[in-house]
Amino acid sequence: MASLRLKFLGVVICLAAWQGFSWISNTRMLPGVQTIALQFWELVVNGELWTHGQSTIGKGLIGLACALVLGSAVGILCARNAVVDAALHPVISFLYPVPKLALYPVVILIFGLGMSSKIVQVTLECFFPIFIQMHAGARSVPRNLLWLAANNATPPWRLFRDVLLPSMLPFLLTGLRVATPIMLIVMCVTEFIGESRGLGYLIVRYSSYFDTASAFAVVAFFGLLGLVADRLIVYARARLVFWERGIHL
Repeated sequence: MASLRLKFLGVVICLAAWQGFSWISNTRMLPGVQTIALQFWELVVNGELWTHGQSTIGKGLIGLACALVLGSAVGILCARNAVVDAALHPVISFLYPVPKLALYPVVILIFGLGMSSKIVQVTLECFFPIFIQMHAGARSVPRNLLWLAANNATPPWRLFRDVLLPSMLPFLLTGLRVATPIMLIVMCVTEFIGESRGLGYLIVRYSSYFDTASAFAVVAFFGLLGLVADRLIVYARARLVFWERGIHL
């Protein structure tokens, strides 16, 4: 209960600080909390947030799923095969700090302005955190369990199900938790360019009309999506990784 009160207090302080700064600045470009909340509700009622949100989330989840599959496969392969790790790990370490959004103009030239370029960009951005977590997860498998499985001639599918997967699952969910907000950020930025649908497009459209209250309302919706996704992943972790229930995220 005390923790819940502190969280509520933190939110109230942040909102009060925003409202106070809005009063001090006294400009239409920085609307108050009440104005943004009213615009948020209006966008919910008229369906714009849902319509454009479905477009953003749909493309983002496809890209995130591609990154999850590729990052997991390459991460496990590098962790379990020294030759592959020696060949790929330096390349991945070199590419990881490269700002992938800087490559978006090139991605547009190759895949066009449609859905494909956004899915590719999300995959590029989300691949690396998932790869790192899965590589660490595959390396963290206790050796005594691997030896026990080898001594009992455990089939590969049972080795993966009973030994590898339980060890890697916490890392997989952590990587997904890191990659999900990255996906939302990338979708927002990529929809700034050449789009007629999506939440990023809405921000650009309202900003061009100097309707900053509506633009901030869309930004708040992005934050709400990120919060819900984060809590769902934490909930899934608490249910799936039941042996670590004492850990709070």
